[in-house]
Amino acid sequence: MLLIFIYYFLSIATLCACYYFRRSRFTEKDYKYNKPLRWKRRILIIWIYFFGGIQGSICAKKNYFRDVDNDFIIGSALFFLFAYIVAVCWVEDIIHPFNNKKK
Repeated sequence: MLLIFIYYFLSIATLCACYYFRRSRFTEKDYKYNKPLRWKRRILIIWIYFFGGIQGSICAKKNYFRDVDNDFIIGSALFFLFAYIVAVCWVEDIIHPFNNKKK
């Protein structure tokens, strides 16, 4: 039961961190000159890929979560898998709006 609670907590916390990075008003200068901010973003992207792999393994393989007679885990893994795909596109696209400035 504790493992399932930790699974849901980390899955939701990852999505909240992505939302924070997207909604924060960081400028191009912040990403260019602030190394800790760049590393936080890189670590978040790696973390999302890691958790996306975990969600994919829950959906595809027979493991501890699939042995539980609860289909909500598999459904939530599918939901989080699609949410992580959107979140990765969100976080990786943060810097690109600065390239489309009008001259």
